Amino acid sequence: MADAEIEKREELSGLYDLAIPIGMPLSVIQDLVDRFELEPVRRNAKVGLLDGESEEREILVLRGDFDTVKAAEKYMFEGLDQRIARWERNERSDRYREMYDRNADERRRMVKERIAEKKEELSL
Repeated sequence: MADAEIEKREELSGLYDLAIPIGMPLSVIQDLVDRFELEPVRRNAKVGLLDGESEEREILVLRGDFDTVKAAEKYMFEGLDQRIARWERNERSDRYREMYDRNADERRRMVKERIAEKKEELSL
């Protein structure tokens, strides 16, 4: 057993883990794996809880050399900041509102045409 642990430690020598915060969008995680060629790994770690306590939980980490992990960490938080800014600007709801308004005009026109057709049918 001791030999296996020593061998595992040697395998991990020079590798560092970037802990992925809970709630990180999957698209950002996938982008990190692809862009920086990091290895996604699950491992146990102590996690701080809101009440000041901590407990052991399985977390997702991205594993790689130090420089790559540091660059990925910077990129991850920049990407998250951009997403939050996009959510705050509410671009999606503005885009849906524009689409709804365009479609609403078309629906109004269709309803008016149907009403006119029904009036014609009833007058015959």
